[in-house]
Amino acid sequence: MNAKIISVLIFGGASDERLVSVASAQNLATYYPFSEFWFIHLNGEISEVDQKEILIHERPFEIPFHPVRAPFVQSLREALPRLQNKTVFLGLHGTEGEDGAIQSLFEQNRIKFTGSGSLSSQLCFDKIKAKEAVKKFGILTSPHQFIVDIHAKTVMDDVQKFFLENGKLVLKPIANGSSVGLQIVSHVNSIQDTSHQLNQFSGPYMMEKFVEGRELTVGVVERDGKLCALPPSEVVLQKGYSFDYEGKYLGKGTKEITPAQLQKEEEKVLKEIAVKAHQGLVCFGYSRTDFILASE
Repeated sequence: MNAKIISVLIFGGASDERLVSVASAQNLATYYPFSEFWFIHLNGEISEVDQKEILIHERPFEIPFHPVRAPFVQSLREALPRLQNKTVFLGLHGTEGEDGAIQSLFEQNRIKFTGSGSLSSQLCFDKIKAKEAVKKFGILTSPHQFIVDIHAKTVMDDVQKFFLENGKLVLKPIANGSSVGLQIVSHVNSIQDTSHQLNQFSGPYMMEKFVEGRELTVGVVERDGKLCALPPSEVVLQKGYSFDYEGKYLGKGTKEITPAQLQKEEEKVLKEIAVKAHQGLVCFGYSRTDFILASE
């Protein structure tokens, strides 16, 4: 007889992507019978919540979730004894859930969790390190430049120089996701406005040459020890829109199509690259690789 798996879904947190995490928890709670649900507050405290409480929360991408119960511990480290002999499903998004810190904590304390390990998570979450890793496998990436401090006095001069050399560009945090902090610079005279919009963000950034083309993504899962690439999905943008937070999660100006309408050879190549990226970044269990299918 197989022992029952006691599963704990952990979500919320203090990252810029905590609202996305709640939305993910809602979706996961709909399809899998988790034993427990833990919500991490902004200050790190943890409350246990009911499945129904998660499911009835409206507009999770816009409205913060507030659990009914008071916290039972002040930190995840304090809660480690309660996670022994349980399997943690990491529903966290952003820095704390994807940068390898929690994965490392669980590895050190021999707690089972879903997804890739700490070293892979660290590598994947740093966009520049990830690009350097996949380049070794012959995967093409867009030209980029590292920005140590987005608020430095000379940054906009550097952006202007990069723009003049490469044309339209994308500014995005090195270690963040969900399109948080992303800015697209289409004209040289809009660089100053971009500077003002980035004032609310901090940390290292990168600027990257904007590649015109179709936006696609391919998931990879491990089944019976073999890597399997899933059918590609495509994000179709209406004119004048970008795949930012509102486009990605609120559907403003975007439409997602699965499976994407591709030629057989195009789909074959995308799947092969996704598997290579999974291997090159030492991922485990599942991964997702985003692509631009260039128009030229």
